[in-house]
Amino acid sequence: TLLGKVGTPAAPPRPLPSPRSERLLGARRPRAIMAADNAMEAVNPGKTRKCTDILCLVFFGLFWVGMLYVVSVGFTRGDPDRLIYALDYKFDQCSKDNSAEARGLDSLVVDVPDPNDPDAPPETILLGGRDLTAAPFFYVVGPGRPRFPGKNYVGVCTESCPGEGAEQMLYKPEDWVCTGKYYGVDNRPSLDSKVPTIEEFSEKGVKKFLNEFQKWKDSGAPNKFEAQFKYLRSFFLIKDKAPCPPDADPDSEDCSVCFPVYPSIRYGDSACLPDPEWIQENGEMVAEVFQGAYSMSFIQESASQIFGDSGAVTMRVLADAYAAMPVILGCVAFAVVLGFVWAYLLRLFIKPMVFLTIIGVLVGMVLGVYTLYTKSFEMRASHLYGFDDTFTVYADVTMAFFAFTAASLALYVVFLICFWSRIFLAVGVIIEAAKAMQRMPSMLLVPVVPALITFGLFCYLMFGAFYIASAGELRIDGNGFAAIDYDNNLKGALAYHFFGVIWTSVFFNHVGWAIIAGSVTQWYFTKNKADDLGAAPVLASAKRVLRYHMGSVAFGSLIVAVIKYIRYMMYILKRYADPDNKCYGKFIACIWCCIDCCLRCFERLLEFISKNAYIIILIESESFCTSARHAFGYLVSNLAGLAMVQTLGDGFLFLGKLFVAVMSAGLCAVILTSAPQFNFSTTSIVLPCLIVFAVSYVIGSMFMGIFEMAIDTIFMCYAIDEDKQLGYADGALKSFVKENAKEDAGKKDDKIKPAEPAEA
Repeated sequence: TLLGKVGTPAAPPRPLPSPRSERLLGARRPRAIMAADNAMEAVNPGKTRKCTDILCLVFFGLFWVGMLYVVSVGFTRGDPDRLIYALDYKFDQCSKDNSAEARGLDSLVVDVPDPNDPDAPPETILLGGRDLTAAPFFYVVGPGRPRFPGKNYVGVCTESCPGEGAEQMLYKPEDWVCTGKYYGVDNRPSLDSKVPTIEEFSEKGVKKFLNEFQKWKDSGAPNKFEAQFKYLRSFFLIKDKAPCPPDADPDSEDCSVCFPVYPSIRYGDSACLPDPEWIQENGEMVAEVFQGAYSMSFIQESASQIFGDSGAVTMRVLADAYAAMPVILGCVAFAVVLGFVWAYLLRLFIKPMVFLTIIGVLVGMVLGVYTLYTKSFEMRASHLYGFDDTFTVYADVTMAFFAFTAASLALYVVFLICFWSRIFLAVGVIIEAAKAMQRMPSMLLVPVVPALITFGLFCYLMFGAFYIASAGELRIDGNGFAAIDYDNNLKGALAYHFFGVIWTSVFFNHVGWAIIAGSVTQWYFTKNKADDLGAAPVLASAKRVLRYHMGSVAFGSLIVAVIKYIRYMMYILKRYADPDNKCYGKFIACIWCCIDCCLRCFERLLEFISKNAYIIILIESESFCTSARHAFGYLVSNLAGLAMVQTLGDGFLFLGKLFVAVMSAGLCAVILTSAPQFNFSTTSIVLPCLIVFAVSYVIGSMFMGIFEMAIDTIFMCYAIDEDKQLGYADGALKSFVKENAKEDAGKKDDKIKPAEPAEA
């Protein structure tokens, strides 16, 4: 009207909208502002969002090109069965088709370098080339020298464990285990009744057999029983001392040797070991019967050599993880479902879920303690304990984990008793996050996509790791389970692959953080949350993150992944501390412990900075470093409220992560100990359960991260709101922060009592 007086005609008054047109405008309005950047418009009016840290995203993409190349090399050159199955006396692998075609070789004649002398010329050998698909068990048959040069003992692959369940030596020819042309049971000639055999397992019975065989040979009878004669002549006591040439045909007479069968027991799903209880009672008697030519103590030492050194321990650990892979993947999938259900129910029933989570963690830990208790005492009661070094280590480690879990259970109970009231005070913090969740229920789906991607990557990268680990050069030195030699290139590939696994898992976890932060900032800086928030705020936030800020996420996840990688490498370096010098070993272990503690603290600090940097990035659209600096300033100015939020909210959410991890690992332990197929194929449940626990904890962190990130985002928005006096915080949030800050301050004041006045 004032302008109209100056000379500009006043505009005619606009007619009031009709109720129908108002409803139509109201219906269209949310769609019109669905992509509106409420946070940027509220804090930085007129500023345009831009791409941040693009070079870091390019670097991440190039790194993954290298990851694909490394894994492709593993799939091309590797074979995980190398980690499980052994090599027989002609270097054929059990449970495999060893023909030249199946091995991808032009010829079965290969040159093998001397493992003890790299400068020595390689030795030419002829591989067996047998199809041993139906023979997965490795069985030590006896001493290799002098018939098998360069070998301490001779091993064969069998369909089942010879002598399993037997109470004495199987000394008759029809029960012998043979190499050469009599390898297996189907190619042996049937013995005529006139052919001499061992009728009694005693020194007298063996001498009688040798005398009768010599008479039978001198009588010319072998002309009539040629096949039976050659078969009996393969008996190790009668066999000539001529060696089996390395380049000899597998079915040659020189390589055909038969040995008696001793009582054996299964070791996992790929080997047969001498029954230690039977050897202890009958070992000396066997040596007397065969006049020292067949030593059970030698076989026992040979079997221990296969499974007892550190390289074999590593192979058995990897074999357990590979054999239990179906259970591991199933329990990880269970963790994804459990995490989603937990987060969904927490959104609807906050206080009951707090109680159920506390009880669930308690039940899961009790289940873990019971399972480890029964398994550890079962392993210690086994005949293998004290006989086989690897099995003994497994039993002791399982017992140590039982003690650790039991101690953790006791500490957890003490924690509940001491902090029961503070735990339920955390409900107030979570309620503020639940308000945002109720307005944006699709936030529950944000961790599902990263969790599914992480699960798929876990499958891909785990199998890739097995293939890469098995892609080394197979050291053929007659030591049963083949050792794998890794050159520097392969070691670098394993380290590269391991770092890629860490960075990728952290990256997708941070992507979820950024999307949640963007959604909550839009919710907070919206006056009319019912109408102005938009139809799909979470989708709009995901678009902003994917379009503008993936480089910043790659940068933040990279610095966290580097510290994680260094910390994990410290565990490997620990193994190089001198185990014999106790003082030196304890000193180094103490130093490693301090370094690990510092790295953990630094890692947590970087994660905290990254989370708050993402919040500022979604509000101000600045680079990671600039946003981290701004976030640090806001946090420093609100330290009291920050301590309250971090202590209460994160403390309870940690229980949620622990709930998902403990329940999933407990399920894995129950399956591995109760299902017969896995109980026989795995030696220890420790490593599979640790893998499930670690991956499930990561998945649980993704789902608990919804509330954790929402709480942190609301607090950061509140700090910005108070600093800039924007007026977006509602009364409930203000009162909650101030009341709890006053309560904590009051408790501190109560501890400081005023001094009593002095008497006159």
